[in-house]
Amino acid sequence: MYSVPALPMPGALADPSAFFASPEGEAWIGTLADNFPHTRYWRERSDCWSLKSLNALGARIIDARYEGRDVEDAMEAEFKPGDSWSTWYHEVASPVRGLLRDAGLLEDADAFDAIRDGWEDHAADRDDSSVSDLFASYDRCELLFRFSAEQWLDDSLVFSHRPWPDAAELAITANLQFALHNLGYTVSQFRKASGNRHPADRPLSHHARRRRAPIIAHEQLAEIIDNACSTSFLFCLYAIVPIPELIALDLARPVTFEKCWVATLDPINGTFFDVPANGPVTVNPGDGRFLSGGHLHWSPENICSLHTPHYHASVCN
Repeated sequence: MYSVPALPMPGALADPSAFFASPEGEAWIGTLADNFPHTRYWRERSDCWSLKSLNALGARIIDARYEGRDVEDAMEAEFKPGDSWSTWYHEVASPVRGLLRDAGLLEDADAFDAIRDGWEDHAADRDDSSVSDLFASYDRCELLFRFSAEQWLDDSLVFSHRPWPDAAELAITANLQFALHNLGYTVSQFRKASGNRHPADRPLSHHARRRRAPIIAHEQLAEIIDNACSTSFLFCLYAIVPIPELIALDLARPVTFEKCWVATLDPINGTFFDVPANGPVTVNPGDGRFLSGGHLHWSPENICSLHTPHYHASVCN
């Protein structure tokens, strides 16, 4: 057990301000902070956070990246640091009172307060913990990447002409074209495979091209559309990824999902259906936008009560 260092001279605390302004006082309070450190972020073995709370953290991380804010500051808004008062009260105050008692200063509030203030400053200077230290590879959140050039979710949807989802009945829109190109298909290929004969609601871009080889088969594409359980939805990638990997991502660079699932998601009414992608998928900033389950009123796990270990995957730049 750590102890309070001995005072360098009798009567050192007769004038606390003068003592702590001296080199001897500075060294003494520094040793006290070394002997009784305060760690702002410390994980207990029993600490376990829900997927909901980690999704909320994931949303803060993603928003900070897109908005150019400090990720650590954003995370601290979700997970507050430990208060130094607790460390002082439970670990430091009693030994310090013992020192003051031995020095005949037990009732000297000025000396006690000066020691506390000095300890807080020096302990804070020595504490190099960060909110990131709380999280290990088994702490995960739901990560999605929606294939849409639109900023807002409700502007990103594709629609069915019928009261049910059907590949042959989807409206041919710029949103659908953008999503298809990211899935590895052209509108012409989609029309041929699905039998969709609806005219485009407005002229489509003739300069846009497929962004990658197909990441799911035609049959899988029809499957996620027909099982979307909604007449309006968006296309996205989905995986449940470690928080440390999400923290490390640079969203301004290409990001690779080591494995993922391709899904239709209705973020307004809460529907979700997925199929596995046929291999790793790399997305570029211009392909769409990341979001976590914390951005959604209902995350995919909320909607479907997913067996979350099945969706565990890694992401990296």
